[in-house]
Amino acid sequence: RERPSASSPRPVSAFLAPGSRHSDQIPNVSLFTQSGRQVRLYDDLVRDSQVLLSFMYVRCIGVCPASSQAMQELREPLRRELGAGVKLISLTLDPEHDRPAELARYAGRFGIPHEDRSEPGLAPWYFLTGTQEDIEAVRVALGYRDPDPVIDADRSRHAAMFTFGNDLTNRWGSLPVGLNAAQTLSGVLRVLGTTHAQRYSHLPRPS
Repeated sequence: RERPSASSPRPVSAFLAPGSRHSDQIPNVSLFTQSGRQVRLYDDLVRDSQVLLSFMYVRCIGVCPASSQAMQELREPLRRELGAGVKLISLTLDPEHDRPAELARYAGRFGIPHEDRSEPGLAPWYFLTGTQEDIEAVRVALGYRDPDPVIDADRSRHAAMFTFGNDLTNRWGSLPVGLNAAQTLSGVLRVLGTTHAQRYSHLPRPS
């Protein structure tokens, strides 16, 4: 099946034919990690994997630090629950400034300047940059658009959301960044998990 190109992204909410995957909507663009390694977004990071994605940029003084901190808090429980197949992905909205060296300095705040040198027991975390066109294609494909073009063009007002999916089971979802850690973990495992315990044991109990 042909994957959308950067010049013709399709939103995830578009009609999906029987047998297709939600990840078919993700452009397989060539991006660069914080260590400068070139990767294909779908082929190298999403295919047959469990992923948690968000958007950020280094000079952001709004929600980005909070979303990155939330990602950091999820690294250990997600790896413990899901194993080596889970990956965290942060894509910059400011690729002209956020080249690999800038992303490595930012990732270093969380102890991971190089994505392949994660501490044991923690999920790998990829900070990605590329051309403006390719980053924009991914943003649109994942549905991070505002109907107001003025707001949509202002990256300081970007959506504070996590997108997460299991490419093998074709289950995808999203959550706002502002939930507490237990709520976020529960929602993510409900979608990414494959066992009954993963999908239901973390659900909030009535008081």
